[in-house]
Amino acid sequence: MDELKQTAIEDHYADLIKSMNPQLVMDNLRAGLLSSAEKETVEESHSTRRDRNRELISILFRKREDLKPFEGFVQALQKTDANHEIMAKVILKTYVCLDVRSRR
Repeated sequence: MDELKQTAIEDHYADLIKSMNPQLVMDNLRAGLLSSAEKETVEESHSTRRDRNRELISILFRKREDLKPFEGFVQALQKTDANHEIMAKVILKTYVCLDVRSRR
């Protein structure tokens, strides 16, 4: 994932870690973005929801940009429920602001 997109997520990292439901978000990620092994790592390797959220975000950060991990993550948040949709909106707003600043 490119640096600006990572930064947009990192700006809301604490809220994502605290509030996100990783299972529901993974269920809404488009096919092929996460491998079965990566899903299993998130689901089974971590005992708390916060740890699963950290792992999911970490995996997405390592994805190649051509897989569009940021876009897939934001879309999954939007599809999950109203609370996750709010998180998606603030992440997108942050990204747009960062992108505008970087072009100056």
